[in-house]
Amino acid sequence: MIELELSFPLPLPWNGESFECRSIGAINFLVGPNGSGKSQFVRRLTGELGGRLLASDRLSGMERPRFRTLTGDPFQEGIGKNQFGYVRQAGVDGAGIDAFLLLEERLDLRIQIESTLSHLFNREIILEWDSGHLRANMRRSGSSDSYRLDREECHGIKELIVLLTHLYDLGNRYLIIDEPELNLHPQYQAFFMEEVRKIAGDPNTDPRKKVVFLVTHSPFILDLRSLDDFKSVISFDLRYSTPKQVSNLDVDFPSISSFLRRLNVHHKQLFFSDNPIFVEGIHDAWLVEAIMEARGASVAGAGSCIIDAGGDEEVNQYLKLCQSLGKNAHFLYDLDSLFGGNLRACIKDDESVQGFLASAGLGSDLGKYCGQLEQELTQLIDRLVSSELPENLRSLSVFLNDLGERSQWRPEHWRKARTATMTAISRHREDVASTVSQSALESIEGRRTQILAALSEKNIHVLPGGTIERYLPSYEGDEYKLTPDSKLQAINAELQEMATLQEAEMERRYGDLYAAVCTLPSKDEVDLDVALRNHLSRYVHELQRAVVSNPDGQADHISQRLSSIQPSWNEVFSIQKFVRTANGGFEAKIGIIPMLGQGARVVQVSNNTNAGMGDFKIDLAPTESVVIS
Repeated sequence: MIELELSFPLPLPWNGESFECRSIGAINFLVGPNGSGKSQFVRRLTGELGGRLLASDRLSGMERPRFRTLTGDPFQEGIGKNQFGYVRQAGVDGAGIDAFLLLEERLDLRIQIESTLSHLFNREIILEWDSGHLRANMRRSGSSDSYRLDREECHGIKELIVLLTHLYDLGNRYLIIDEPELNLHPQYQAFFMEEVRKIAGDPNTDPRKKVVFLVTHSPFILDLRSLDDFKSVISFDLRYSTPKQVSNLDVDFPSISSFLRRLNVHHKQLFFSDNPIFVEGIHDAWLVEAIMEARGASVAGAGSCIIDAGGDEEVNQYLKLCQSLGKNAHFLYDLDSLFGGNLRACIKDDESVQGFLASAGLGSDLGKYCGQLEQELTQLIDRLVSSELPENLRSLSVFLNDLGERSQWRPEHWRKARTATMTAISRHREDVASTVSQSALESIEGRRTQILAALSEKNIHVLPGGTIERYLPSYEGDEYKLTPDSKLQAINAELQEMATLQEAEMERRYGDLYAAVCTLPSKDEVDLDVALRNHLSRYVHELQRAVVSNPDGQADHISQRLSSIQPSWNEVFSIQKFVRTANGGFEAKIGIIPMLGQGARVVQVSNNTNAGMGDFKIDLAPTESVVIS
């Protein structure tokens, strides 16, 4: 890390809160969701550091219409020497067009850029003077024909010319790039990061190095290879709390160091969402996504994402990380996470969890309360092992006996035994109650309920009945000795079944799993009706006017009249049925095309419909599709 005492009040929307920075990395990653104020922060940071900014609109000026009023057409007429000042000022403001002045003036930069373009894209950049104007064109290597860079070259190559020129230019100690991934193929994002790593460093000790700040939404740019990379993350959120610099947070860095090596592109979504959702495995993610979709809910629409962590211990790592970054993350665990691993350790000191337990009269020590549950389960397991069990519990007895001698059980055996016993209580409660006292069973269930409610205070959703398979009616494997193949078969069967289920049926079918999914961040499908009703009201009003002004007109004539008023209506609405009634009245059925995945719909109107008040009901079309004539 590089020592840097930096303190400045933040602009709107932070209302003057102060950002304190004691050190930075050679490469710094500014991450967070859209709308979290990163651009405002970058402008202020640029001013404080005196660094070079490449804004997200840095290609402005490389497309003739947008730059013409300032310097004419720089790629046909060329940039005159008297215009260089304007171009340099555009660079100060975040544009990248001054890269061509640098390439003309700095042979070292030009050699590096020409070599890169030739190596990657078989391209050459041509800089020529013509009557006092600097012209920039391109050509393919080996060809004598040049072409205009602005009109005939792809955005990705233009981006790399600008990005690499300013990266290689050591005239600035600090380079700040807003969304370096723009227009770049993922592989070239990775290539750009390779080049950044060659240049990034401490300019105080090596003048050939510079500090780089990258404001990004791309997991390819968020290239966390080392502990220093992770410490150099600055995280933003939609609440506009002061940006969090990871190096200043209370994070178990040795643990994080090994964890980072397991992060892939999919996992890095957590840095770009305020409220990511973590599940234990990929199959769990499939199922949760399918239930969301069947409900008509969108995880992405809520600015969230579903991340499969790869096991409950990995979820615990994400839990600690999200706590440090201040993210309002959600976690879906199987019940076995309660009896082993580090879940309890991750949250035992959390004030909201402690407060919940205390308010319920249960003390404030989560670990102690969970330990009491384990003791009661141990007593229940001893009773089950030593008793003749009902038929429905025979497979539980086999499972417990297969774990070996009770006195030889290790922590992992106890974890399996307690989870299996809680599963049996959930699935065969009456049979378990016939073996032990009702009060003992109720005490175990009560403790489980209180613990899970306390965990839910931190958006940690633990399935009370065991593993996720336990909630799938299609699961045909052993209820205690689970196998990945049986789980996958059940999930595939449920994915097919889900397409036919209504929401009430899903709630009955999946029980606590469905309830847990409903608590996860999501948004309902886009409601078309607000905008649709406004346009439909005018359509109905004009339909009524057309009928009055054309007393003999039929459906075709009325449709033509409406088309002349607003031609685009024909793309959405159609008169499917039109009947004239007594005293100049009418009745009509208007068809509405399917939109945003929603089916075709119809509206019944008449001369008495109050169109201005939206006095009509929009219904699903029966079975026939709506055809626009």
